Amino acid sequence: MEFDFGLTALGEQFHMDWRYSGNTPQDVVRGWAEVSGGDEGSPEDVRLLHEDIQLLLASSLSDEELHALWRVAATYYPDFPADGVEPPRGRAWLQDVDREIRPFLREPVDAAPASRGTSASAQSAVCALAERLTPQRELPLEPLPARAVIAAVQRCATEVGAALAFRFLLRAYAAYDSPVAADSWQAFEELNRHFGYGKFLLLTIDYLKEG
Repeated sequence: MEFDFGLTALGEQFHMDWRYSGNTPQDVVRGWAEVSGGDEGSPEDVRLLHEDIQLLLASSLSDEELHALWRVAATYYPDFPADGVEPPRGRAWLQDVDREIRPFLREPVDAAPASRGTSASAQSAVCALAERLTPQRELPLEPLPARAVIAAVQRCATEVGAALAFRFLLRAYAAYDSPVAADSWQAFEELNRHFGYGKFLLLTIDYLKEG
């Protein structure tokens, strides 16, 4: 994949003006799925999102860990009641997303897919880069300790898959404006190649490079 995809890419729909795309978070997901899963869209995008969700739902990650991962991908996902309704978190939110996109899957698959990129060396490299995350700001709307995000990324790498954790890690660096030292950038590039991701995925943190 040349660009981001799956759950981390869905997070981009929750920008500052996301309410113009729907009254509720579920509306935003459904609208995205209608476009992506339609005749003029990219059904593969829906399948890849479904795959990410199934991997996370089948994991042992807690609701708080899942919420931490989602929040660094979706910067302006609400953390307050809208019309008296609390936004779903953790597994409840992933199940909502899955329910909204299922009608647009060309070949629905209920079984959790096998994780990819789970070699011990890849896991260790993702975890090491997570430790180097140095927050320069807080997330908008919700103070979420960077330490909780680091721990969630590391758990994702070891319990779910290093390839998925890597995409969340990129989002985490961007969410916290964490600088990327030269040696860290080299490690990001090596992992990006290892997972078979395109060069454009690293644009997420390109502006954070030091030196």
